[in-house]
Amino acid sequence: MPDFNSYYQSSRFVYSLLRYTEETPPTTIINNQNYDGLQGESPPVKLIVPQKPHGRVVILYPGASPYAEEHPKILMLGTLLAKIGYTVYIPRIPPLKNLDISEINIGWFIHFYQWLLDVKKVEAQQIAMVGISYGGGMMLKALLKIKEQLPMPKSIMTYGTYSDAESTIKFLLTGEIKMNGDIHHIPPHEWGLIVIFQNYLKNLDLEWDTAGVQNVIHLHIQEKFDEQNRHMAGLPPDQNELVQSILSGKASPAVNELAWEIISNEQDTFKTLSPKQWCNDINQKIFILHGANDSMVPYTESIQLAEYLSDYELLITHLYKHNEISTKKGIFFNANEVIKLIQFYAIFFSYNEN
Repeated sequence: MPDFNSYYQSSRFVYSLLRYTEETPPTTIINNQNYDGLQGESPPVKLIVPQKPHGRVVILYPGASPYAEEHPKILMLGTLLAKIGYTVYIPRIPPLKNLDISEINIGWFIHFYQWLLDVKKVEAQQIAMVGISYGGGMMLKALLKIKEQLPMPKSIMTYGTYSDAESTIKFLLTGEIKMNGDIHHIPPHEWGLIVIFQNYLKNLDLEWDTAGVQNVIHLHIQEKFDEQNRHMAGLPPDQNELVQSILSGKASPAVNELAWEIISNEQDTFKTLSPKQWCNDINQKIFILHGANDSMVPYTESIQLAEYLSDYELLITHLYKHNEISTKKGIFFNANEVIKLIQFYAIFFSYNEN
């Protein structure tokens, strides 16, 4: 059970989460460093140093986002963890920055962890490993290989991750969440279609060359918008309409038809990526946190994930959306959610530090 210090840490952390604004973030030292990549690259890693370090380290593995280690919400989380004494590393995982959600990321996750052990000389039992969104599922698969090669980290947390890749992709098309026989709708995240088509359009056997559409999507991810617009103008009208629909996050009938072809075509890939297929081989306790209003990965994915784990702590909170804190409910509802969040983090901090 958590002790007084764990509840104190957790209360400070949650209070800071609720009060955080990007305009006035807490004062912390953020160092921009580099780590050794898989094939001689030197990708960046953000190191957030607490004023009073207590010897514990957190790795924040980002999800699929072009903002990567610069994502403001990941920086928020890292900054607030540093405020209560954790040294925080946020590595860039290059494939995820390009919205590549394939298994190539697993090697990068393991490689960074080994770099932290070997180069930074951090003890495994000092490390908490946190995977966000799609990064959470990749992190869980990386754990299966880590346990065969390296000492395991002290604690593991997923935030907003998935259990079944196929049902997650379907949610990005329909916005439907099925729970206890009821169907609810949440508008899917605007990046959802981009993730689908960035990864899988090239694998379809179509009568037309998809290279032009893929190139426009790639330029959009890189935020090269002028070049993107020039390439779009050169596409045939039907491909231009297709890519406009994808980039807007609103599936046209043609986009919807292609997306369902992708789902049919990628069955084996989805099984390989889906934690529900292999996470029962993970024996370590997993802390699972998910926002009920998440628009990228539905919260039902985390509920399902817990069903396949032997040891877990699960919280579905109505305070979190995918990338922000939401406090639009009534005061008593919010107070109860805050209490649950404090309890969850108190258990996590206690587990990580004892």
